[in-house]
Amino acid sequence: MLETTDNAEPLGRREQNKIDTRRAIVDAAFDLALSVGPGSFTVDQIAERAGVSRRTFFNYFHSAEDALTVRTDGFLDLALEVFGRMPEDEPLFDSIIRAFTETTRMEGLSQHGELFRMASTNPDLLRAQLHSWERAETRIADGLRARLGAGASSLYLTALVGSVLSCTKAAMRDWAANTPESAEDSGQQLEGRILSALTMLRDGFSDSPVAPAA
Repeated sequence: MLETTDNAEPLGRREQNKIDTRRAIVDAAFDLALSVGPGSFTVDQIAERAGVSRRTFFNYFHSAEDALTVRTDGFLDLALEVFGRMPEDEPLFDSIIRAFTETTRMEGLSQHGELFRMASTNPDLLRAQLHSWERAETRIADGLRARLGAGASSLYLTALVGSVLSCTKAAMRDWAANTPESAEDSGQQLEGRILSALTMLRDGFSDSPVAPAA
């Protein structure tokens, strides 16, 4: 019979504690970015607000910017999981658009949009976001390859992923330029722009250009 100790903690509980700690750090970094602006606070301030030590912070993230951009990774994880459940006989772009739509129902885009807007005035955050987009490109290509099979053309995958991400960035730039920070429905407006851009890409930009509804 295996011996156990009184303070032995179930693996499930330990993993949940890690998830909770990571989320607390991410939320603290985002709250500070909103209140004082990106680049205007330290790792120590994030750790204090999250209720963790500086050492614990660095167990999860390399920098304050990493703690901010991890939201993009989390959104992508969820979107790829949803995409993987789409019927294989469904047209590819329909699956991409439906996966995006279903993911935004579970996790809104307002915070992602605000971080994108913040990066325009903070070089360190912009650099971290660019790395996040690069990671996204690789992971989306892997997800598409799993759907299309090993024989999928590398050129096809590279062009497709690049087009999807370019349309997404274009929608975010348009949103940032035209949506007030105070807009209560900013997340919905961003979702609508990205969906419009992806739909235009799916349809080969065949429709007349019409500005998205405000």
